[in-house]
Amino acid sequence: KQWYQRRVRGSRPMQIVQEYLARKDWAPAEEEDFKDWLWDVWFTLYKRGRARGRSGDSSGFEHVFVGEIRNGSVIGFHNWIQFYRLEKMGKVDYRGFIGGKRTQDTDFMITIQFSWDEDLDDKEEGAVKYVGGTLLGTSPEFEMAMYTLAWVYGKEKGVVNMPVTIGEHEFWLIAHVYKGKYLGTCFASRTPQR
Repeated sequence: KQWYQRRVRGSRPMQIVQEYLARKDWAPAEEEDFKDWLWDVWFTLYKRGRARGRSGDSSGFEHVFVGEIRNGSVIGFHNWIQFYRLEKMGKVDYRGFIGGKRTQDTDFMITIQFSWDEDLDDKEEGAVKYVGGTLLGTSPEFEMAMYTLAWVYGKEKGVVNMPVTIGEHEFWLIAHVYKGKYLGTCFASRTPQR
C-alpha cells in the first residue's frame, strides 16, 4: 500500500487523470477521497469466474499487472516488468511473437505467446498465454493512469476501445468492466476488440 500511495497516487500521470476525471464528475476531486476511490478500483477483491469455493480471488491489479492462471491458461499479465522479472527467474518461457496482420513495434509494444510455470520443480510446461500484449518501457504509474481512464470510459458500455496516440505510436486501450463495477482487465492493443 505504501508503494501505491507514494509512487502511483503521487505520480504526475495519475494527477492529470484525477484532474480530468474530477472535472467531468467521474471521480472524487478531494485527494483523500480519490486515493480511496482509486484503491477500490484497482485492489478490491472479487470473484472471477464460476468456480465454487472461490471468493475474492482476483483484483484489477492482480489481473493486469501480475497475471492469473485459470484452467491451464494465463489470463491478464499485461505488464512488461512482470514478464521480464519472471523470465529472468526462469518461470516464463517466451514462445515467439504473434505476427500475421499485427504489426510489431518492438521498441514500443509487442504481441507474444508464452508459458508461465510457477512450480519449476514439476515436469509440466506451465500455463500458456496464447496471445498476450504489453507496452514496453512504460512505468506502472503511467499504465495505471491510462488504464484507469479507459476503465472509467468503459463503465458505461462494459467494454471500451479507446484510440490513443503517443508521439508517432498509435494503439487502442481496451478495458473490460466485470459485473458492471470491477476493473476486469485493461491492456493496450494494436487493434480494437469486441
